[in-house]
Amino acid sequence: MFEKELKERIFISIVIAPLVIISSLPIWNIPIYIAFIYLFFISILLIIMFETIRMFESKYFYIPKIKKTLFIIFSLISVVTISSLSLFNIEFFDVKADIGSVFTIVFSLYIIFVLLNLAISSLNVSKHNYLIVDGVFSTFLIYLVVTIGSMLVLRLIDIENGTFFLAFTLGVGWFSEAGGLIIGKTIGRIKLSAISSSNKTLEGTIGMIIFGILGGIIFKLAVNIFGYENPIFLSSYEETIILSSIVVLFCFFGDIIESTIKRFFEAKDSSNILMSLGGVFDVFDGVMFASFGVLLYYFVIIV
Repeated sequence: MFEKELKERIFISIVIAPLVIISSLPIWNIPIYIAFIYLFFISILLIIMFETIRMFESKYFYIPKIKKTLFIIFSLISVVTISSLSLFNIEFFDVKADIGSVFTIVFSLYIIFVLLNLAISSLNVSKHNYLIVDGVFSTFLIYLVVTIGSMLVLRLIDIENGTFFLAFTLGVGWFSEAGGLIIGKTIGRIKLSAISSSNKTLEGTIGMIIFGILGGIIFKLAVNIFGYENPIFLSSYEETIILSSIVVLFCFFGDIIESTIKRFFEAKDSSNILMSLGGVFDVFDGVMFASFGVLLYYFVIIV
């Protein structure tokens, strides 16, 4: 059983690795590549949305197509709107004012989305209480839009500035999660009972922190070997450790948030689309939230 799972994990990793590399490393500022970036992250958004819908329907009841359509429309428009944040590193923008404008638009869309959902629920004569759907997805879609939107914004910032914030987030995030898993499985004894993820241990969390900071330092060493220098990206080892710590912290909570969602739906994995790795949400849960943390760092510290 373990050998089969290991083969599946290796196979899936080989399949998705090129997509991840192409979506996070090149800095080609050309229309066809920008279009690919949008398509890639919107695909992740839609897959995770339908994984969550599937988990909901497996526990509760079928969600009407009109509500699913509203989910998609709200998510797509909001993520595309948030992507405009990538422009706000340009000097002539009033960053704070324009960030406020973007989130005013998203908040307005959210209000319209909630009201339309409530109106549809009130008109439906089904025996099902669709207020459950409205409550769950009105909360979840904001989380999904902000985190996937943050990944897209980081990638566009990278292309504009010749940086690798997203690649750093993915590399450090997944390396720290792998370290936490290895340490937790081998020597983990003390359960972190105060959080919703029953598999988390103190030893695994410490391993996650160590591996995350180590991964950040390795990333810094690698770019230095290739002679890469950028004043706004990993300009020192102190900055590298700070940014690595932010990634690890937000990865940790991103993983817990997804565990809480799965526990609510009584699901082991978000789906089986990636076989032993679970679903797309299972793979990107930590780095989604970590991207939001790195984006905050970018706008608060750098811009």
